[in-house]
This record gives sequence, C-alpha cells and structure tokens, in this order.
Amino acid sequence: MASKSKSVLISVVVLRLLTLGLLAASIVLLYLDKFTLSGDTKISFKDVIASRYVIATGIISFLYTLVQIPFAVYHASKGKRLIRSRCLPEFYFFGDKVIIHFCYFLCFNGMHLSILWK
Repeated sequence: MASKSKSVLISVVVLRLLTLGLLAASIVLLYLDKFTLSGDTKISFKDVIASRYVIATGIISFLYTLVQIPFAVYHASKGKRLIRSRCLPEFYFFGDKVIIHFCYFLCFNGMHLSILWK
C-alpha cells in the first residue's frame, strides 16, 4: 500500500512539472506568433485584445503551478504535507478548479483566434 501511495505522489509531481512546461511553451508560442493577412497586414498578439487575455491566463496558471510544485515535491519526498491544516486540501481542490477553468479559457480562445485569423 505504501508503494502505491508513493507512486501516486510522484505522479502528481510529474504531472505538475508537465503542466508547467506546457504552460511555458504555450505562453512563448502565443507571444512569438505573428502572421500576415491578405493585403500584407502583419498581426501579432499585441494587435488582438483577446490574445492578451489568453497570455495573461497562461501566466496566472503558470505562476499557480509554480507555487504548487514545492509543496508537491515535499509531500512526495517526506510523505507528509508541509502545511498541516484542514483547509489546505480544500484550497488545493478549489484552486485547481479555478486554474482548470483558466486553462479551458486559454485553449478555447487560442484555438478560436488561430482559426479566425488563419
């Protein structure tokens, strides 16, 4: 039972790191994305207000994930939580829910912008 619990904790750390990497990649790709419309009009993320919101959402999600990684690493290595409080699991649950909705927003608007402008 202990090895199964340890593997779950390690998978949480790996998934948090994967999320951090993917968020960083999406922020960089959105920032560097430039394209040309018909008539030689060049468009970048600064020209579309919605893409600014998408990048801001990515940055908020990146920072939240960056804050969560040390707690997950400590929990996986020591087997106990760094902060022992009754409200901490609820904070994790609702914080993750909010960030998931931010990521949905990021994916939907990023896909919508790429389909709309290309």
